[in-house]
Amino acid sequence: MKPLLFMTEMPKDAQEKMLFVALNLFTSKGFKETSILEVVEQARVSKTTFYNHFNSKEELLVSLFKQLAEEIIEEVEQAVYKEERMAYKAFAGIHRYIEICLTRISIAQLLLVSSVGVSQAVEEVRRDVHKRFADLFYGTVRTGLSETVTDEEMKIVAQAMVGAINEVVIQKLFESEKEIELDRLARLLNRVVVGAFANLITKNTTVHI
Repeated sequence: MKPLLFMTEMPKDAQEKMLFVALNLFTSKGFKETSILEVVEQARVSKTTFYNHFNSKEELLVSLFKQLAEEIIEEVEQAVYKEERMAYKAFAGIHRYIEICLTRISIAQLLLVSSVGVSQAVEEVRRDVHKRFADLFYGTVRTGLSETVTDEEMKIVAQAMVGAINEVVIQKLFESEKEIELDRLARLLNRVVVGAFANLITKNTTVHI
């Protein structure tokens, strides 16, 4: 199956059809304005088929959210692991994440903005995705930091950095009319991330007299 994130043609599998159609409808009309009837009609499946896979429109959104998030995380992980130099791993991941948000802006808006507050299940998925990105940051920098820095400290900083990056993406993509300079923004955010982790080392190696 081609990743839903980059899919342009209707797939053949019934569940994939519904996810594909839902993505197009949710990003063009909006989640609240889209009905189950519209999804099944455009996907050319029956309501029975719909309810064989999903209990509600909210559950369809949760499944869609999980699928898209999984694909984005995989893209970012590949960018990180392809970079052999430790100093550039975080930059590579941040760059790929912003690039995806920039090129698939309607999807980014659905994931980061318009789906906020839809349901508790969606928020749970959002928190899980946030944690997974934070774990990726943590795993990337763990071996390069001093042993005086605790796992708890690194994980807290990683969580904070993911939140900060998402906030910048939201502001730059949806709240600013200025054109985004991808490389420049990625470099700047990478400096913030590196600086935050570097401060942990400084704090833990400071000699108090």
